[in-house]
Amino acid sequence: MKKLVFGMVCALLLVTFAFAEPVTVEFWHAMGGGHGETLAEIVKLFNQQNTDMQINAVYIGNYNALQQKLLASVQSNTLPGLAQAYSNWTAKLLLSNIVQDLTPMLNDPEIGLTQAEWEDIWEPFRKMCTWGDKVYAVPFNKSIYVFYYNSDVFDMEGLDAPKTMEDLYALCRMLTIDENNDGTVDQYAFGYRTTVDHFSVFLYAFGGEIVHENEDGSYVVKINSQEARKTLTFMKRLKDENLALVQGGYLDAPFGEGFVASFIETIASKPYVESGSKGKHDWNWTALPFDAKLNPPFAGTDVIMFNTIPEEQKKVAWEFLKFLSSSKVTTFWSLKTGYVPVRKSALETSEWKIFVKMDPKAGIPVQFIDQGYSDPKPATWNEIRNSVTNMLNNVLFDKWTIEEGLAWAEKEISNYLAQ
Repeated sequence: MKKLVFGMVCALLLVTFAFAEPVTVEFWHAMGGGHGETLAEIVKLFNQQNTDMQINAVYIGNYNALQQKLLASVQSNTLPGLAQAYSNWTAKLLLSNIVQDLTPMLNDPEIGLTQAEWEDIWEPFRKMCTWGDKVYAVPFNKSIYVFYYNSDVFDMEGLDAPKTMEDLYALCRMLTIDENNDGTVDQYAFGYRTTVDHFSVFLYAFGGEIVHENEDGSYVVKINSQEARKTLTFMKRLKDENLALVQGGYLDAPFGEGFVASFIETIASKPYVESGSKGKHDWNWTALPFDAKLNPPFAGTDVIMFNTIPEEQKKVAWEFLKFLSSSKVTTFWSLKTGYVPVRKSALETSEWKIFVKMDPKAGIPVQFIDQGYSDPKPATWNEIRNSVTNMLNNVLFDKWTIEEGLAWAEKEISNYLAQ
């Protein structure tokens, strides 16, 4: 009888385990189009390799929609297990004490990463995920600013891409052309956008900062500086002398049409540059010109985990974060989307080497990653960015002097940091 009961219990346990539901974690993201399809492939592969673990990737919409949904879900207590997030989103969410500290998992001898594996992730990306001595995110889709140029025009004129800001100004004087002298420019040498991102590119190139993060996590306003004066003077000079196309919108279309011979943008613009230039002219990209030091900014998000989910879901979420940032997967992601791989070892994979051999342009931006600049991470960074954009436009279009603009921006940023 006891044997019969024991046998029935064993059979019941086998049935229970055989039909046990996998632990599922919801992952909110903003990757649409081809990027979304590639992410879906990565999630599918993870799910196939881990039948007891499942990631449910949910496309929320663009970044604004994702941010709003996350903030609303904090109030309604309906957060997912994982989500894409910019560093400043993470900083804001940390104020609600809902972001999972990944440090214990990262350092766990059984499920964590070795020091060598963690340091295999590019240092700027590690910094973007770290607050003090705690890691709250894993890097995901990262791009870097580069200098795009019409190689047909540059080769015809015997010109190299500018290496310094002085070179860039000389280029603008040489290649900005009014062919029939009717007062209308037929070809601009260069173009830039009237946004905080392009202001930052120039500011970092001149050795300045908007705010500086101290080792203790506090911030100091740095925008009212000699470097910022140089930046605004340079940008305004190009505009006032009509040597650059200055506009708010993206520049890949005028570049494709040959109206602009060069511009600055992240490598995420590559598909648009390729399609816009196809059949019209060849193009290339290289490091940004600089004055003080090469300091190209990064763009892109990380993935964070929320501590509101059950422990069994946290284990699954952590396994997926490791998978997503692994050398093979970040290589696949980079090859399919154009983002840079987040690990150094990706550059040693056979897949990456074959890809670069077929497309040599892909091997150029990764050369500058170690010299890249990570945006600071105050919770009010979005508000600070908007203030800088307002200042830039008011100075460029002569509403304010440079001194008035920088003094106003310094006060505004100080108020936001005080919040």
